[in-house]
Amino acid sequence: MTKRANLRPQLKPISKPALKFLRMIRKKRHLSLSSRRSSTAAAMPDGCAAILTDHQDVLVEILARLPVKTLIRFRCVCTAWRSLIADPHFLKKQRKYDAERGLNDSDLRLLFSMKPPSSMGLVDLKGLKDAELAKRFRDDRVATRELDFPVSLDHGYDIVNVGTCNGIICIQFNRGEYALWNPCTGEYNVLPKPSVFCYPRYYGFGYDEINDDYKVVKGSHCETDGNGPLKPLIQVFSLRKGTWKTYPGPKNVCMRGQGGFVNGKLHWLWFEEWWKTESKEIRPFSLAEEKFQEAMPIPWNGIGGILVSGNRLCVHSETGAVRIMMMKEYGVKESWTEVLYLTFFTVPQIYDEICKVKPLWILENGDVLAYTVQQGGYLSVYKPKDKAFRNVIKPEGSYRFESVIYRETFVSPVTGSLGEI
Repeated sequence: MTKRANLRPQLKPISKPALKFLRMIRKKRHLSLSSRRSSTAAAMPDGCAAILTDHQDVLVEILARLPVKTLIRFRCVCTAWRSLIADPHFLKKQRKYDAERGLNDSDLRLLFSMKPPSSMGLVDLKGLKDAELAKRFRDDRVATRELDFPVSLDHGYDIVNVGTCNGIICIQFNRGEYALWNPCTGEYNVLPKPSVFCYPRYYGFGYDEINDDYKVVKGSHCETDGNGPLKPLIQVFSLRKGTWKTYPGPKNVCMRGQGGFVNGKLHWLWFEEWWKTESKEIRPFSLAEEKFQEAMPIPWNGIGGILVSGNRLCVHSETGAVRIMMMKEYGVKESWTEVLYLTFFTVPQIYDEICKVKPLWILENGDVLAYTVQQGGYLSVYKPKDKAFRNVIKPEGSYRFESVIYRETFVSPVTGSLGEI
């Protein structure tokens, strides 16, 4: 099933430099059209056609360096720009420049669950970083937009964030169905159900660069139900093939929750028992080979959570002191570096007002975005300079809080390639 979601973003006014550029285009009406694009230009406004013919290379280079959300707005300038921005060669060039520019906070979006779960909150990550410090600790300082979830949800079920990669978000809904969604374009794809049932204890989503394929992974433990013992399974969905594969799962392995995608692999913390909250090693799963690889030891105790920030693998504590470790060089044990370590003595808020801290992202300026549990749940920013958490958003309560940080792209969740816009 492929449709476009009903998005309700509030568009910001175009900047002064952009308006100046548009006015310059409209003043080019007296320029003659080039014969090499006469067939296309005939139906275009004179100013746009002139720019496309006389300044084609310059215009392409300028537009290709703009972020996705700006290009989506610029499609409305004229027919010529809309055709250019939708051109596959242009999209490839834009994606290349996007990759060369690297990740920065201004390009990222935060999507989080709301109540009812049929809608989700959306905010620019830069808005969180630039939020002014509140005079009172519980002031909310960042305005959010609202997006409708693209598929209907059964009553009583919340969504589960399976993972994100290249602007596509994988979400589990209605307790067993999966959908790929590009919030930027509104396109989504409800995946077929696997023929064999597997209750997911751990799950993830990522890109297999070797096979140019997006894959969803979910796995179960050795359990029992009313019909007797259940064998552990791993199921992998290939977007390119449109099918699920089922493999025997590893025995005596306890993993849970979302896996962090880095370097073509999904990563989960391994626990000795399902009820334990601390782990000593990470289990990577290769999307290309579709199997687990050698375990990666963690050189610290008290680790209970995993996250990816800036394409780097991180682990963090989930109880007691707040600790975040980052693997600066993938696969190198000696590159594990302590990013943050907070105790009651350094930040009394942790015990006086905050009972739980779940890190979500490390901002460029060193601030840490986290979900904190106080008298309710808050999206908070920890500022090392002030040694304090500042609440910026209070999500409406739901059964479980889910969030995802992603970069806007034109990648289609149906084909996995750059789609039409």
